[in-house]
Amino acid sequence: MEPPVCMHIRSRPELLAQVRGVANAMAARCGLDDLACCHLVLAMDEALTNVIRHGYEGRTDGDIWITFTALAEPAGIRVEILDRARQVDPQAIAGRDLEDVRPGGLGLHLMRTLVDTFEHTARPDGGMRVLLEKRITPTPAA
Repeated sequence: MEPPVCMHIRSRPELLAQVRGVANAMAARCGLDDLACCHLVLAMDEALTNVIRHGYEGRTDGDIWITFTALAEPAGIRVEILDRARQVDPQAIAGRDLEDVRPGGLGLHLMRTLVDTFEHTARPDGGMRVLLEKRITPTPAA
C-alpha cells in the first residue's frame, strides 16, 4: 500500500480545481475507471463546496485537510475531509426532495449516490469530518 496523500487548503473556491485534479489522478492510480473517477471527484467537490459555503459561511480563511488513501480488497480510494468549520448535526441535514426541480440543493443526494461510502460526522475537537469511499466495481464474468 502506498502512503496517503495529504493536502491542506484554505476555504477558497478557486483552489478546488487543483484538488479535483489531484483527486482524479489519485482515483485513476487506485484503479478506478473514468466514470468512477468522475463520480468520486463530483462527490468530493460537493463536500468541499458545502464546507466552504455552509460550514465556513463563505469565509476564505478556514482550514480544510484532505487525505487520499488507496484501499485494497476490493481496491478503491478513500477521501477524508476535515475542517474546523461550524458544526452541524448530520441527522438534521436533509437533502431536497428530487421531485422539487430547481437549481441547487442536490449535493447531499449526489454524495450519497455517487460513492460507495458516505459518512458525515461532527469532530470531537470541533469542525466536521466527511468520509467518501469509491471502490472498483467488479466486471461480471461473461
